[in-house]
Amino acid sequence: MPGVTFFPLNDVPFLSLFFNFYGYYLPIFLYATWTSTALFDLFLSKYRGTTGKVIWTFIVMFIPLIGSLIYHLFAARELDVTIRATMIFGGIGILIIVFLYLGLAL
Repeated sequence: MPGVTFFPLNDVPFLSLFFNFYGYYLPIFLYATWTSTALFDLFLSKYRGTTGKVIWTFIVMFIPLIGSLIYHLFAARELDVTIRATMIFGGIGILIIVFLYLGLAL
């Protein structure tokens, strides 16, 4: 059909499509989950004062990924340690695997 372009999916291996998709969207997913759980933990925290909560909220919101990572590693108290470790180190591990595959596939 003239004037219609299409992406030839038959020429691209499945793993390339899979890892390129996750290489693009995984940081967004990590940001969404880490930030929302950090803010939820701040909301539930009864050990912090109002100024501490406000400061941590600004750190989590204005330093993407790194602020949430720092909060979960050093300041989170309400979430279980196993859940936090799985969420943080599992996300970082998968991100490293995806980026290594993408770097080696080039």
